[in-house]
Amino acid sequence: MHKCFFAFLLFCFPLSACKKASIKINVKEIHTPTTYRLNKIGFFNSLIGFAVGGEQFSAPSLLISKDGGISWQVQNLPENAEKKEIYGMAIHNSGTIITVGYGGTIYYSNDTGKNFEYRQHTSWKELKSISFRDDDTSYIAGGTGFDAGHVSAFKNDGTGSNQIQTTWNLQLSDIHFCDKNTGYICGYGTVLKTKDGGKTWNYTSAKNDFFTAMCWKNQQVGIVVGYEGSILKTIDGGDTWQTIRNGNSVTTKKQHFLDVDRNTQNKMIAVGENGLVCISSNDGDSWQETHSFTNKDLRGITFRDDQNSFIVGEQGSLFHVTE
Repeated sequence: MHKCFFAFLLFCFPLSACKKASIKINVKEIHTPTTYRLNKIGFFNSLIGFAVGGEQFSAPSLLISKDGGISWQVQNLPENAEKKEIYGMAIHNSGTIITVGYGGTIYYSNDTGKNFEYRQHTSWKELKSISFRDDDTSYIAGGTGFDAGHVSAFKNDGTGSNQIQTTWNLQLSDIHFCDKNTGYICGYGTVLKTKDGGKTWNYTSAKNDFFTAMCWKNQQVGIVVGYEGSILKTIDGGDTWQTIRNGNSVTTKKQHFLDVDRNTQNKMIAVGENGLVCISSNDGDSWQETHSFTNKDLRGITFRDDQNSFIVGEQGSLFHVTE
């Protein structure tokens, strides 16, 4: 009996990430001019950054920084737009910025955020994430509840149709294109992959969590995190996944991940509810939880560069993490 019990513990122990004593990080809270929830943050370059969020039914929020994230201002949006929360954002190296949100709301800028135009998605459905496939086209993923996921294409200049192309009976949370042919979508219980630029999508072997966010090193190597606390890694383009952290294990501390990002030096940060921050310094093979510096839900993380990352969350909260 005792041998079986200890064998069980040995089996479960490797599946737990963020398991050692918490580590101290250098973090500073930055004031923002909003109390709305902030969902995503990203940088165009070392100076210009954007953060998006809002209140679901009544207000979008888009902030801009022109000094590398030290200070933030409210960016004006078109007055004739639907007043809904922004969930996702993509920033292209050409200076095109596109946001997506509740009720099919889309804002896009082709001048590095100086001016934004509004476009209503024809479905009026919840849009969660957007990724540039190439210089011409982006793909949008969305869904609500735990079903009714959908994908559609969007011309980066705001022209053309944005009809839903494909639907699934599961919510989709995050989309990312590694190149013009290879893309991934994660959602409720699955990670999907395209090899033909979004024309067709197929299931990978990832399962057993509501996957909320991903980050990809290249077409083959990626990490996906889940709301139940799982962390999975693939090195073969999703053909197989290694369970780094099993969020469904009874011996694993319950954690709710909402976003993850990586820098160019194999460092990764995952964030989640109740101030959760976990860090990996070895390309996602192991993770360590940081000391608690807030109890607010943290919803978005981005690396501005290899030494600086920024985290956003509830009530307009924004944190700067440095090496």
